[in-house]
Amino acid sequence: MINKNFFWLVKFVATVIVVTVFIQLASAQTEYGDFTYEKKAIKERSIIPYPPLREADVMMMWRIQRIIDSREKMNVIMKWPRSPLYRIIYEAVTQGYGSAPITAYKNDSLISFYTAEEILKLGGEEEVIQIYPDPENYPDYYIDSTVINPFRPEKIIKYRLMEDYIFDKQRSMFFWRIIAIAPMYKPRVGGVELNEQEMYWVKWEDFKKILVSQEIFNRHNDAMRMNYLDWFEHRMFTSYITKESNAFDYAITQFEEFKSSTLDAFLESEKIKEKLFNWEHDLWEW
Repeated sequence: MINKNFFWLVKFVATVIVVTVFIQLASAQTEYGDFTYEKKAIKERSIIPYPPLREADVMMMWRIQRIIDSREKMNVIMKWPRSPLYRIIYEAVTQGYGSAPITAYKNDSLISFYTAEEILKLGGEEEVIQIYPDPENYPDYYIDSTVINPFRPEKIIKYRLMEDYIFDKQRSMFFWRIIAIAPMYKPRVGGVELNEQEMYWVKWEDFKKILVSQEIFNRHNDAMRMNYLDWFEHRMFTSYITKESNAFDYAITQFEEFKSSTLDAFLESEKIKEKLFNWEHDLWEW
């Protein structure tokens, strides 16, 4: 009899322990989202300022623009559904992240900017619909009305970076400094899709205040994810050059010799990349 009572007591205690553990796990998942512990590393990150840079120490600099395509293998994590870059960069200028929305500029001069109302209309497609005011008495009478279908940020698959390639003679090193970023989209006018262009530009100094607390997927370890700012600053993406500073302020494809041949434009892009590499490489001797 004693053994039987002891067996039921042990079984009862084990059941209570199991139920308690499940309740704690459920409570933790509710409190910490889908994790069993609080993730604070990314949220508490702060921006590390760049080292001081004097104009007198800048021996050489190139202004470069490049395209990052989120469909490429190294860049596909930019489309991670939990924190896609297209949503971050769109909400940054339309809603803001805990503060006022950041400024969206109309072009890479970063002078003129869009208003909040203009941003919401960007990328929207006009559609003419028929409205029947009185379908019962006048079934053939209708009014044409124009509505604007709002832009869907998930259509953004490419981003244009404007950055400086700088040689600091004081520290004897080359480094990149991102100046601005622009999401790319294909506007539609009258049902016709136009060529891809920049939707708007945002200054990197403004945008990185948001990116520093935005998590990006890590293929190798879910516990060691980094933020978008580190991902960009450490150059963990693939891209191709579309423009270098020139007297006409042209992109590569705007020059007459490259307008009709995408292959020639690509080869020119590779030529610019090789020029930058060789210039840095030839500075040193062994």
